[in-house]
Amino acid sequence: MKEKRGIVFILILAILLITTLVSAANETGIDKAYSCLRSQLGDDCGDTKSTEQSALSLLAIAHDSGKQSDCKSSLNNKKSGDCWGTTSSANCDLKSTALAVLALDNIGSSVEDYIEWLLSKEKLSKDLDWFLEIDTNEASECKIQVNEGSEKTFNIAENKKISGSSSCLSPAEGNYYLRISDSCLDDEFTISCDKDFITTLIYKKSGSSVYYVSSQTHSSSSGGNTQEKVNAYCFAISGKCDYEGSLWAALALARTGKETSQYIPYITAMSDEIENRKYLPSAFLYMLTNEDDYYADLINQQKQGKYWEETGKKFYDTALALLSLQNVDVEAVTNTKDYLLEIQDNSGCWNSNNIRDTSFILYAGWPKQPVITGGDGRSDCEDFNNYCVSAGECLEENTLDNFYCPYLSDVCCDTEPEQQSCDEKQGIICSSTQQCSGSEVIASDTNYCCLASCIEAPEENSCEKEGYSCETSCSSDEQEKTGYDCDYIGDVCCGDKESGWGWGIIIFLIVLIILVILAIIFRNQLKTWWFRIKSKLKFGRGPLDNIQPPMPPMTGVPQLQRPMLRSRAPRRPSHRPRRSSRRPLKTPRKRPEQDNAFEDTMKKLRDMSK
Repeated sequence: MKEKRGIVFILILAILLITTLVSAANETGIDKAYSCLRSQLGDDCGDTKSTEQSALSLLAIAHDSGKQSDCKSSLNNKKSGDCWGTTSSANCDLKSTALAVLALDNIGSSVEDYIEWLLSKEKLSKDLDWFLEIDTNEASECKIQVNEGSEKTFNIAENKKISGSSSCLSPAEGNYYLRISDSCLDDEFTISCDKDFITTLIYKKSGSSVYYVSSQTHSSSSGGNTQEKVNAYCFAISGKCDYEGSLWAALALARTGKETSQYIPYITAMSDEIENRKYLPSAFLYMLTNEDDYYADLINQQKQGKYWEETGKKFYDTALALLSLQNVDVEAVTNTKDYLLEIQDNSGCWNSNNIRDTSFILYAGWPKQPVITGGDGRSDCEDFNNYCVSAGECLEENTLDNFYCPYLSDVCCDTEPEQQSCDEKQGIICSSTQQCSGSEVIASDTNYCCLASCIEAPEENSCEKEGYSCETSCSSDEQEKTGYDCDYIGDVCCGDKESGWGWGIIIFLIVLIILVILAIIFRNQLKTWWFRIKSKLKFGRGPLDNIQPPMPPMTGVPQLQRPMLRSRAPRRPSHRPRRSSRRPLKTPRKRPEQDNAFEDTMKKLRDMSK
């Protein structure tokens, strides 16, 4: 009975071990990452001095009410009045305050006071050159009034050139536009022409040859009028526009339902500055406008089709790009997520258990719906037949701030935005054997609308066929894969370093456990089998006559007498009847089959020795 209990215990233990191994193998990288983040945060949100880390941790862990409370306290402890600095002891800055607004708004906390602080740092940008464009199909005379002042006359020739001037307007850029003086950037212009006409504003960075056209165009028939006003603001502290701060402040305002079109000109025109490219402005502009140009630029910045790295901070930059592509289902996003799961630390986190990077990656790539702790009781936007869309696709009056959208780049809109097909965008859809020679954008009928031409896709080299990548040198978290070729001389085939327990090890352990269990169950048969093998080896060493026969049973040998005991005092005779000293014969037990097999083997050995 004890042996059976032991076998049952071993079986249960083995089953539990197998189940644990399989569960560990089946645990997704995302579950493991969230588990690692919870462990790293502890009960004090990682005990960090960084506002950025506290805000990103709060965004990522907002689904866990306990951890959410810890990180909310950590973030609020760094507040100084209605704003935040990089740490509790630092002066308030735009990025830190914007991040805090995003994190607190995500869990339903009131952020109106902090929004007011951001808006108080709004500043008219004078880093741009502004022009008024008037377009007619024929020669025309136009009158322009500045604010409530007197009208000035301007003539437009058939070749579109403009003549005439005023204190605020003067012909420029080959006389095709009217340059707006810096002193008149706050003024409003009313235009009226004697022919049908169209007006808009054009801007560019000072000294640049790249022009940007305002998203708003106005038209009127003969005798009518249009109004144009420069609306270009940045966010500044100490009087100077802060580009990175303006990016995050505009995103925070958009997320909370505020109008952000006035910040787009500055952000757009200054995006090509070398010192600003590191902030990945295309990601912010795509979240704010949903325009194809910014999407295409962002996708073109992806490295090896796997990650983004503009500042040397690969994990942070990749998370920022994913943040802007949260609601986009394209190959670039899928490849990036697969890549991030491949280079996870064994613990489940990223970048050597870096809390900031792990939090940002999880929130950007695999966000979880937060537990709402504020008093607004927000409902899911789309559950009430509304639409989660990019901030640039919804007018301020159509934005609903009492509903929740899962992605940071989206706002809740009561009007469905109009979506263009690939054909309407003047693009084409390439076949499965072709690739686009230029940029691809998202359309209503496809996520891969080619704005260039379709060409035959080149055959992949052996390195890329195996899922690896060709690079000039492998990074620290990669290793060279020998035996595969690349297209360019000098390139090497790189793949991620293998880490952690693979399925092969797990399968080996499972098989080993099963074999141990079988050995325990059939141990008697194994003993017999092993005795036979051992006996054959023994008898095969020499002639049979060298084997001594077993000793015959000893008969006729007198039994040893027990020693005499000392005599004792005679006992009084008992009057009870004497019992018979003969015991009943026991019923012989049936030998188990294993013992029979053992006896057969022993019999054969005795026969061989005769």
